[in-house]
Amino acid sequence: MVEFLVARVLRVVVTLWAIISLVFIATRLTGNPIDFLMPEGLDAQSRQEMIAYWGLDRPTLEQYLLFWRSLMTGDFGLGLMERRPVAAIFGERLGQSASLLLATLALTVAVGVPAGIAAAIWRRSIRGTAVLVVAFLGYAIPNFVLAILLVLIFSLSLHWLPSAGSASLTHYVMPTIALSAYFVAGLTRYTRDAMLDVLSQDYMRTARAKGLSEAAVVLRHGLRNALIPVVTVLGLQITTLVSGAVVIETVFAWHGVGDLLVGATLRRDYPVLQFGVLVVAGAVVVVNIAVDLAYAAIDPRVRLAGA
Repeated sequence: MVEFLVARVLRVVVTLWAIISLVFIATRLTGNPIDFLMPEGLDAQSRQEMIAYWGLDRPTLEQYLLFWRSLMTGDFGLGLMERRPVAAIFGERLGQSASLLLATLALTVAVGVPAGIAAAIWRRSIRGTAVLVVAFLGYAIPNFVLAILLVLIFSLSLHWLPSAGSASLTHYVMPTIALSAYFVAGLTRYTRDAMLDVLSQDYMRTARAKGLSEAAVVLRHGLRNALIPVVTVLGLQITTLVSGAVVIETVFAWHGVGDLLVGATLRRDYPVLQFGVLVVAGAVVVVNIAVDLAYAAIDPRVRLAGA
């Protein structure tokens, strides 16, 4: 297990280095941020002074080395637009995005896994077909279209839910539904496929022959053995939640990290964009490690292989 963790940590270090380096290079290729941040008509001397103030006149290699030195010392720089520490800017937004993602993940698991189990058990009935039809609708409707439909129906027509902001629990209802619909559909389908494979195994018939109830057979023996592919899909879904959250945060005016990253990209705010990518990449890597550890907790064969 120690070798398993060491190998994963080394992969984390290499992955983060590659991602951050690519973002550093890509941001420098998109143009000078001073041209986007300063007002029109700025004279050449003032422009050059601002470029020198932010260190953008230095060679790219020197900027790259200074950037890594700052990261190693915990200095993430100042946002070019707000002139405040980048960590403070993200600190104000991270909680909002994290709470939305956690609510989406909880709804995805709470609906997707039971729906997948039900679709497998009812595979020869109309009920099972209905579950799959609803799941495919979740695949077919883009999240931003669903978000707009929810706003039109529940905010503008029925006046049941607020259309923007994050001040109360009611603000979470529509963003969470719009963001989780696609992931619920995927988790339902994969859970159904995994359960169908498990339900035909000999040990399931043996469990029934021992007199166990159908619920115990399905949940204790069936679901546990079907969890490996389900956990894999769930881990992949978590890593893609961020991209979907950017659109949903924009539609519902959610004051989160996604909205911040979009603004930083449009304004060429290098420090904010670089730190944002570091945070997102770190979160994805942590999720991948958590999925690997979940494998070991679910399947003893994984623990033996990693030992």
